[in-house]
Amino acid sequence: MTGGIALIATAAIALTACSAPASEEDPDADLSGTEINVLALQDPFFYALEEVIPDFEAETGITVNFEGVDYDTLNSRATNSFTANQGDIDVIAPDSMWLSRFAESKWLEPLNERIIRDKDEVAIEDYIPSSLHSLSEWKGELYTLPVATYGAAVFYRPSVFEELGIEAPPQEASADWTWEKYLEIVEEIQGQEVDGTEMYGTVVLGSGPQPINHMYTQLAASKGARWFTAFPDADTWDFTPTWNSPESAAAMDYYSELYANSPAEAINYLWFDAGTRFGSGDVGMMYHWTPYAYLVQRTEYMGTTESEAVDDYALAAMPQEPGQEQVINIGGFAFGVGANSGKKAAAWEFVKWASSAETQKKMALLDMRQFSDFSRVSLYEDEELLEVYPYLPVQFEMMNDGNGKTVRPPIQNYSTLEQSIGNTLNKMLVDGTGGAETSQKINDDLTTILEDEGFIPWSGESYNDTLAGTEELLKQLAAG
Repeated sequence: MTGGIALIATAAIALTACSAPASEEDPDADLSGTEINVLALQDPFFYALEEVIPDFEAETGITVNFEGVDYDTLNSRATNSFTANQGDIDVIAPDSMWLSRFAESKWLEPLNERIIRDKDEVAIEDYIPSSLHSLSEWKGELYTLPVATYGAAVFYRPSVFEELGIEAPPQEASADWTWEKYLEIVEEIQGQEVDGTEMYGTVVLGSGPQPINHMYTQLAASKGARWFTAFPDADTWDFTPTWNSPESAAAMDYYSELYANSPAEAINYLWFDAGTRFGSGDVGMMYHWTPYAYLVQRTEYMGTTESEAVDDYALAAMPQEPGQEQVINIGGFAFGVGANSGKKAAAWEFVKWASSAETQKKMALLDMRQFSDFSRVSLYEDEELLEVYPYLPVQFEMMNDGNGKTVRPPIQNYSTLEQSIGNTLNKMLVDGTGGAETSQKINDDLTTILEDEGFIPWSGESYNDTLAGTEELLKQLAAG
């Protein structure tokens, strides 16, 4: 046993003694004067939450040191801190893809007991099940509560569609709204002139490793491609990769077609680059993470200058592949309590507060109007929020079709695999390599990594991790 599994086992042993059950805490203890450290990515939720944290401090007397970092720093800071048992992270919002590693390493405090104890406050039944399944649940335990849930949706320019006589895509899933139809529209827009602007049919994320992997895997999963023979929804896990399937090869060829109808510079586009390009006015349609429903309104990340598309864009349902069950990518961030924190009671109070419907609504109604990544059903039904964010019904429907564990399975060495996958996909676009060759290379590379790191053959514990199982868990937690 080598690589990631060995590291996880060592870290778990080091932290086992640090975790105290919630039953030993006094839920009525005075926590005023406590100071906690909260670490998060500087995604949009960070800026909105930062604005309202003074309310939490005033209500509880708890001081919050709220630190925002970039993606790679979040991963390295957390790994170094928890592995060394430093105890300097009280609350953290890990990427959903890291949850299995954090949970298996015992870096996060299990939350089921606390959720049951504080069930009226947590209102677990208000959460969208796919959000908790994708972001927070691992082997029947919740380790985090979502603060920002991302789905996927189609973005299009109504004025462009009207000018070119193209029927607008549907806001609800439809058997007629297929990936074939999507590409037909992209190609129809490509090169057309609209109000003096030469249009691109679409824009893709081309940069590796994370951005292109995020956009490509949504397409691939919807077309029926899967990562492994049996994981995570299987009684016995089998990490033999299936990236050389016909579905994967076809999805890669399709993604190359999308790039051919994108700006050439999209080969280097990160997430916001694609959103900014769409907002600049020369892209007819794209699919992307749902936070871009508000981010495309600005020319700069979390800025104030309005984009060309600010009053001329709409959301639509994701296309689907005939004969395949539709699945939408779910990602985002959720707060958990550090297992070696010496201030777990205060940390848990912050997690409950940050993920509450009341706090999330405050974040959404700030003057910046740059947060609508809701995880709770009640917020999608809130009339005031629907008026501010009219695209919420489309976003909600996509969330309900979501399963992040299918689109991007949270294997414990996910980051290593993503590095290999994303860089190879980028090279595919650069070199014009076909899907069959690229899919086989990825499959061979992943096989080598998984064998070297002890995942093939798998001798560890398996757990049939399904959305239905999470839904049953939520019922049990709500009932107490």
